[in-house]
Amino acid sequence: MSAQGLPAHILALFTPRPPPQHLPPQVKKKDIRLGGCADFVEFYSSEPNPEREPWESPLERKARRHAEKLQSHKDAQKETIANYDPHKDSNATGDPFKTLFVGRISFDTTEKKLKREFEVFGSINKVRMVYDTKGKPRGYAFIEFEHERDLKNAYKQGDGKKIDGRRVMVDVERGRTVEGWLPRRLGGGRGPGRQGKPSKKKQKKLAEATDKAIEREKAEAKSDKKRDEKKKDDKKEDRKEKEKDKEKEKVKDKEKEKEKEKEKPKEKVKEKEKEKEKEKEKDKEKDRKKDRVEEKDRGVDKEKDKDRKRERSRSRDRGDEGRKKKSRRDD
Repeated sequence: MSAQGLPAHILALFTPRPPPQHLPPQVKKKDIRLGGCADFVEFYSSEPNPEREPWESPLERKARRHAEKLQSHKDAQKETIANYDPHKDSNATGDPFKTLFVGRISFDTTEKKLKREFEVFGSINKVRMVYDTKGKPRGYAFIEFEHERDLKNAYKQGDGKKIDGRRVMVDVERGRTVEGWLPRRLGGGRGPGRQGKPSKKKQKKLAEATDKAIEREKAEAKSDKKRDEKKKDDKKEDRKEKEKDKEKEKVKDKEKEKEKEKEKPKEKVKEKEKEKEKEKEKDKEKDRKKDRVEEKDRGVDKEKDKDRKRERSRSRDRGDEGRKKKSRRDD
C-alpha cells in the first residue's frame, strides 16, 4: 500500500528521523587520590579557640531584668525594715491604746464624714487621714477616741460599716502596741482580711474545687468503709477460725479423755498383774527363805549325824581298846 495521495501532515509522521549527532570519543581523566585529614593538619591554626560570647534570648533577658528588679526591691525593703520605727513617726501622736485603724476607705470620703460616722461609738479627739506625696488619699485613716471603751465598741461594731458605697475594715493600732509589727507595704499586715464577692469564674472554680474535694472525701470515706469492712470480716474470720480451733481442741481433749477412760481398766488390769507378779515374787522369796532355812536345818542335822557317828566310832574304838587291855591283863 503506497502512501501516495495522503495529506502532507500525515506523510510527515512517517518521515525518518535525522541521524544522531557525531560526538568525539570521551577521554578518561586521571583518578584523584583521596587521603585522610592528616594531610591537612598543617593548615590548622595552633592557637586556642576564642571564648564564646554569652547570648541570651529575649525571655531570658526579661527574666533577668525582673530578678534584678525584685532583688533591688528586696534590698531596699530590708533597709526600710531596719530603719522602721513607728515610735519616731512625727505624725503618729496621741495614745496608741485609744487609736483605731480604719482601712479600705473610699477615696471620696473626707475626715469630717469619717468623724461623723464614728462619733456614734463615742467622743473623738482626732481623725488623721493618710495621704501620699501627691496629696491623694491612701485609703486608710487613724481615729483617736477619748476613752478605751469607745475604742472597743468601735472595734467590735464598726467592722464592715458602709461609708460612701464601700465597706471599711476596722482594727486597733498595732504599730506602736505590738512589738515587731510591720505594715503591709513592708511585708507585714493582718493578711487578706475580709474579701469581697468573687467573680463568676472564681465562683465556678471554687464550686468545681469543692465538688472535687467532696468527691475525694466520698471516695476516701468509701475506701475507709471498705477497709473497715474488710478488717471486720478478717476479724470475724479470725474469730471463727479460733472458735473452730477451740472446738477441735475440745474434741481432741474429749477423745483423749475417752482413750484415758478406755485405758483405765487396762491399766487396772496391768496394775493387778503387777501386784500378782509382786506377790508371786514375794512368795518365791519366802519359799527361797524356807528352802534356805531347811537347807540350813538339814546341814545342821547332817553335822549332828556325823558327830553322832563319830562318837559311836570313838565309843567302839574305846570298847575295843578296853577289851584288848583286859585280854592282856588276863594273859
